[in-house]
Amino acid sequence: MAITTFIVVLFFASFAAESAFSQAKINSPYSMFGPGELKGNEYFRNMGLGGIAQGFRSNTTVNYINPASYTALDSLSFVFDATVFSHLYQQKQANQEQLTSYSTLGNFNFAFPLTRWWSISTGILPYSQVGYRISDIGQGDGWVNYQYEGNGGINQVYMGHGFKVFNGLSAGINLSYLFGKSEDIMIAYSDSVGFFRTIWSSADDIDGLLLTFGLQYNLNLRQNSNITFGATYSNQASLNISRNRHILRDLPGFSNIPDTINVISGGTGTMEIPQSFGVGMFVKLNNNWSGGIDYQAQNWSNFSAFGSQPSLNDAWQLRMGMIHNPQIETYSTFLSRLEYRAGIRFGQSLINYANEDFSELGISFGVGLPVRRSLSALNIGFEYSNRSSGRDDLISENFFRLNLGVNIYERWFVRRRFY
Repeated sequence: MAITTFIVVLFFASFAAESAFSQAKINSPYSMFGPGELKGNEYFRNMGLGGIAQGFRSNTTVNYINPASYTALDSLSFVFDATVFSHLYQQKQANQEQLTSYSTLGNFNFAFPLTRWWSISTGILPYSQVGYRISDIGQGDGWVNYQYEGNGGINQVYMGHGFKVFNGLSAGINLSYLFGKSEDIMIAYSDSVGFFRTIWSSADDIDGLLLTFGLQYNLNLRQNSNITFGATYSNQASLNISRNRHILRDLPGFSNIPDTINVISGGTGTMEIPQSFGVGMFVKLNNNWSGGIDYQAQNWSNFSAFGSQPSLNDAWQLRMGMIHNPQIETYSTFLSRLEYRAGIRFGQSLINYANEDFSELGISFGVGLPVRRSLSALNIGFEYSNRSSGRDDLISENFFRLNLGVNIYERWFVRRRFY
């Protein structure tokens, strides 16, 4: 089994490395705002629970959102999680509609205890993604066509530590390295005589550190019943930006050979990621039912990039979710051992466009498929969410997310005895 685990981990590690350095394939016009469309709160188990994670603890999965949860791992165990996502975007404006889709790695991480009071975790996941293509028409010396494109994103590699402070109280910290590249392009062209197609390109290389602190307090209520309170805080992070800008145009008579007319390289600046916090609780009622509620907020009105401070909202989310295990005994039927999940989330997006605030609403479902004679599982999750301002003349978006996750739990570092 250990060899099989190693092969699966190696496969997802190769997928993670490829995904981390490839360009995002999303297509959302609102990803041009701030750092892009935010990711990272979508690992396979919590997405089916509406995204709750603050008070969630498990000995079989890695809750990297709250690093204090790492102390829930069993001694001498090794846990590996990975998720692949398929996203379908539906954009609507008045009587117009557009559908796009893409698939990518959601997260790749593992965790194990070092001592009875100290556990560690590491992994890679996307922090944000940029992807859009917008066309417009203006009038100058005749009609001028404008095309705006963006792609790229920020990835996150973290190393986390969780510590048991005293009975019931755990603390943790994630040190994350954020890195990536985003490019914004504007193209102007026209059929008018003497009008050259001109391309303005701005590419940013981004990197920096982010710290996330977590606390969890677990209180036993009665046999097979407990409540866990959780909280996280992420500091304001200053990411370094190295910007290169180009202005190109097509030479007369050679439309496929661009002529560089201006290059500005080596410009440096910062991207200020605002602080965020989250609080929540998770209640285990018995061996069959459990659930929780979270509140998360981030001060995106304090965001800035390269000295520019766009108009963004302070975003917040309220999340609720439930888990049902019909029977947990290993000798019960397969359908009885499935783990069923459901959740809902709603709140305010960071987007502020045309002086309108955008709200978000999501409904999610998930199921865990246990592996025979093991605590490992295959997981399937689905979420429908909507982001809109309520105005018909502004683009509203529907998201359909399907995730496929593998969760491997192994007893490692055990000295075998033979008699």
